[in-house]
Amino acid sequence: MRPNLPYMGAITREQWLFREIRLVAQLRLDEGLSDKELVSRVVEQNLFQYPTERELKSISRALCRRLTALSNDPERRVQLTRLIAHGASDQARQANLYAIARDYRVMWEFLTVVVADKRRSLDTSLPNREITAFLEGLRAQDETVAGWSDATLNKIRQVYVKCLEECGMYDRAAEQLTPVLLDFELEQAIRANDDAAILPAFDVLY
Repeated sequence: MRPNLPYMGAITREQWLFREIRLVAQLRLDEGLSDKELVSRVVEQNLFQYPTERELKSISRALCRRLTALSNDPERRVQLTRLIAHGASDQARQANLYAIARDYRVMWEFLTVVVADKRRSLDTSLPNREITAFLEGLRAQDETVAGWSDATLNKIRQVYVKCLEECGMYDRAAEQLTPVLLDFELEQAIRANDDAAILPAFDVLY
């Protein structure tokens, strides 16, 4: 994770966005658009099929930031962007979750603290009450999180569940973590980024 990242509640609106980030990654990679050009293209052609220009701008900018957060190394960033733009669905979804964790401290800590600890202890249960307890713990420790409403914390809990579910890592009905096979190229990039702390969340325990 990038150091000194603040907690941001914007994850409640800038959440999974898989279809959108695939499009943004393709525009950045294949057409070499700058962020400004990319946002303009999204807005002019309403590529996300959103009702307002404001939402188009906000989400496209957020996704540009997410892709930039993939790595501090430009070549590795391009490699990871390619996984999202043109990788197989499972590969791209895992890379998107990694990008979200790199961009949002609140996701990074959930994956590296809660999910990773569950994987290490071979405990597959992850009930909503434990996710809520984790968020309440953050609220008690950090002034920014302390200012978030109960509704915001509940929405973040829903984002956690949605992201895990979209990666095939969680059974919502059973409230159970499920086995996952992390893409090898993504694993190598994560290690090269010195982010091995997140690997146990993806069921890589060595």
